[in-house]
Amino acid sequence: MSSLAQQNGNAAAELRRMTRRSLHAVMATTACDHKQVGDGWPVTSIVVPAAHIDGSPILLISDLADHTRHLRRDPRLSLLFTDGNIDAGQSERIDTDNARLTIFGRAVADHAPETRQRYLQTHPDAAQYADFADFDFYHVAVEAVYWVGGFGKQRRLTGNQFVIDGCQPLIDGHDEVIFHMNSDHADAIADIVEYFTDQDKNDGWKMVAIDCDGMDLECNSADSRPLRVNFTETIRNPGEARDILVEMCKKSRGQVS
Repeated sequence: MSSLAQQNGNAAAELRRMTRRSLHAVMATTACDHKQVGDGWPVTSIVVPAAHIDGSPILLISDLADHTRHLRRDPRLSLLFTDGNIDAGQSERIDTDNARLTIFGRAVADHAPETRQRYLQTHPDAAQYADFADFDFYHVAVEAVYWVGGFGKQRRLTGNQFVIDGCQPLIDGHDEVIFHMNSDHADAIADIVEYFTDQDKNDGWKMVAIDCDGMDLECNSADSRPLRVNFTETIRNPGEARDILVEMCKKSRGQVS
C-alpha cells in the first residue's frame, strides 16, 4: 500500500469514528412542494443517523416529514456531523473550532434486515416506531466527504475512500461473532475492557455489535452507558475480527508488547 493510500485509509477510519459517536446530524435537502419556500431551496433538519458496518450512514425517517418528500424527488443530500454534539439539558455552545464532517450522498430506500438491525442496535428506542407504516430505512450512498478540523485543517475524500469495501462477510457473520464472543470468551471481553478503557471489567460486559472499525459493549450496571472500543486496524470479515480480538486480548494480558 502506498503511503498516500495509507494516509487516506487512516483518515477515513478516524472520520468514520466521528460519525459513529455522533448523537445527531444536520441534513440538507432540496425543497419540493414545501409550504413556505419554492422548489429548489436548500432546507435543513435534524436527523438521528446510525453508521452501518461499512461506515455508510443509515436513516430512519417518516413519510410525513418534509425532508422525506424532498428526497423522493431529489435523493441528493448532505449530512453535517460535529464533535460538538450536546446532550439534552446542557447549555454549552459548540466551539467553532470543533471538527465537523460533511457527507455528500444520495438516499436509497433500504429494506435489508441487517440495515434495520444495525440502526436499532445503535438507537434501541427507535423500535417503538420503526415498524409504523409511514417510517422507512434509508442508507446513504456516499459520494464525497469533507472534513474541517479547525482553522487551516481540512481533508477531502471520495465516497470510495470513506466507505469500506469488501466487508459483506462481516455483515453476514455479525451475529455469529457476537454469539461466539459472549458465549465462549466473556473473560477476554472483560480483560479488553480493563486494558483499553477506564471501566470496571467485572460489570458483566457483553458485545452487542461489531463493525469494521470497532465494537460496542454494554454491561449489567444501570448507571453505565454503552461502551465503544475502537480497533487499531480496519477489518472486513469474521476471520479478521478474530485476529484483532485475539491480539487485543493478548495485549491486555501482557502477552505481547
